[in-house]
Amino acid sequence: MKQFAYVILHYKNMKDTLDCIHSIQEKTDSPIVIVDNHTLSTSDQKKLSRYTKDIILLEDNLGFAKANNIGIRYAWEHYRPDFVVVINNDIVITQPDFESQIMKSYQKSHFDMFGPRIDTDGGDSVNPFPVYSSLEEVEKAISRTKRNIRLFSSPLQRSLFRIYHNIKYKIVPIKHLKNGLEARTGIGLHGCALVFSKKYLKKYPDAFYNETFLYHEEEFLYYRMKRDHLISYYDPNVYCFHKEGSSLNFSFQNNYYEKELFRNKEILSSLTKLCDLMVSDQKKKGSAER
Repeated sequence: MKQFAYVILHYKNMKDTLDCIHSIQEKTDSPIVIVDNHTLSTSDQKKLSRYTKDIILLEDNLGFAKANNIGIRYAWEHYRPDFVVVINNDIVITQPDFESQIMKSYQKSHFDMFGPRIDTDGGDSVNPFPVYSSLEEVEKAISRTKRNIRLFSSPLQRSLFRIYHNIKYKIVPIKHLKNGLEARTGIGLHGCALVFSKKYLKKYPDAFYNETFLYHEEEFLYYRMKRDHLISYYDPNVYCFHKEGSSLNFSFQNNYYEKELFRNKEILSSLTKLCDLMVSDQKKKGSAER
């Protein structure tokens, strides 16, 4: 049995994936499972096989949750690790004692799911991660996202938005989120770098909610954590670096509006499914109490 196994979701950006692998292998000999969302060429497959024998080639792009779940199941079945570290391919493990610090955090908290401090170059990948925690918040977010889709679908509205955006942020500086300074439990965790414990994976072989494609996986995990009385834990003494959005930017290059339209459509799909799940659970709870 291995103490740790890593799952890396690969999508198009080979350099990021190699940087991620190197950052892990410089610090540990734990197994690394690569899940490719149907993008690897034959030559890139050979290149990756120099670093790991555990490469899963998907026949289609399954998105974030489903593809990661396949990798997590594979890691669990082949290695039975105490912890599965699930990271985006644009994550770099910068902490020399990353694994030992995670074990210390587990000894303190006995977590089901864990999030490290996420360092960036001025981005908004942080822990604890601000999530929509109520049905009302999710419904409001759905309304905002529908407005965004209308905006990014209209050339005229996009032009007006660009003028407004440029004026606004010349006057009001952009405020970036910051990582918490203290360890905390019962909070939302950013999906770019997550650690699942053995006790969680025994209960939930599909670590993520399987019905989403991209975005708001954090809300589903938070909702499950609250509903099923699980332990989520953040410790700033454990850290990694996130290049943030590298894969999506690589896919769309510099086409900002196409990227934002795609992003908001996927956000709407995820939030709608979360809303449906919350409403369904409320109805079940109401029926059980009657």
